[in-house]
Amino acid sequence: MRILLSHVYSWPEVRRGGERYLHELGAALTGAGHRVRIVSTAPTASRDSVLGVPVRRLPRRSRLGRYGELAPEVCFGLETVARYAARRMDVWHAFGTADAASSAFLSKHRRWPKVRSVYTDLGGPLREWREGRTDNNFFEYVVANVDAFLCLSETTRAMLVENYQRPGLVVGGGVDLTRFRPAPARSEHPTLLFTGALNEPRKNLPLLLAALDVLLETQPDVRLWLSAPGDPTDALNNATPRARAATDDLGVGTAGHVERLYGEAWTTVLPSLSEAFGLVLVESLACGTPIVALADGGGPAEIVEPGVGALASAATPEALAAACASALDLARAGQPTTDACRASAQRYGWREAIVPRLEKIYRGQLIETS
Repeated sequence: MRILLSHVYSWPEVRRGGERYLHELGAALTGAGHRVRIVSTAPTASRDSVLGVPVRRLPRRSRLGRYGELAPEVCFGLETVARYAARRMDVWHAFGTADAASSAFLSKHRRWPKVRSVYTDLGGPLREWREGRTDNNFFEYVVANVDAFLCLSETTRAMLVENYQRPGLVVGGGVDLTRFRPAPARSEHPTLLFTGALNEPRKNLPLLLAALDVLLETQPDVRLWLSAPGDPTDALNNATPRARAATDDLGVGTAGHVERLYGEAWTTVLPSLSEAFGLVLVESLACGTPIVALADGGGPAEIVEPGVGALASAATPEALAAACASALDLARAGQPTTDACRASAQRYGWREAIVPRLEKIYRGQLIETS
């Protein structure tokens, strides 16, 4: 199949889970024999290749001032449909609201060759939040017209059903099990890894630092590694001196750098609230490392299974510290835990699970049912 993937932002300019998802998916689809191209934006136009997939970056524009900070996304959606309306493609899979609306419009109005429109909602379709956005008219059009509306978790699919009465389909994040593998050895000291955006309040770094302080009472050699975009200075300044001393800010690094950290850490912690999925947790499992998430954190709670991680029963330092202690005990169990984590990650393997499911969706063989 000829497949167009679109997202207004892309790697390496923006290094978040959604942007990584875009390129990882492109590589996985290419590896499965499909002809894939990615279109995105950048401050200046450019062309290159990421993970072996061609990427065209259109110049980022903000001419539609009434859309405020979302103007670049709206301009991108309109420009992409204008540029690609006559191109040969079988599927246009969009990851933003405006480009998804353009995909749905093209699918609805281009008779031949037919293009199937697919949208992955990287957040959550909460009506109250959506109606407060300047691009809500585009989102309403997507809900009503896109061929396949994909959610990252059952949590967000239930939100779609409740708020918009559309069934949706669940296709979670994926992981390349050949690249994300266990490291030869874990770190010398028990280590927690946090790879969420450091300045994003929803990711809950301050809560993790408070939990670290509690954990240090019983495990004084525990370390916390931070490797993510953003500046942790404010969060660290508000943490206890003991927690600050036990924290290492390792910077963003490269993709390979993060893969190594997953394997060397003892536990990956994502204490975020209202998270649609939790790609970092899946990548951690693929590297054989246990995970921790909040019980009421949304999509991440669906990833945790017995023997591969622990849920914090509440968003409190004490509960999160107890969950981290349990996960560290799993890491101490050695190879059985590593094997259990790898086995759990199989259900998110690009080649093993995600691409085969998407191929059925792209071909119209798997459709939404109420």
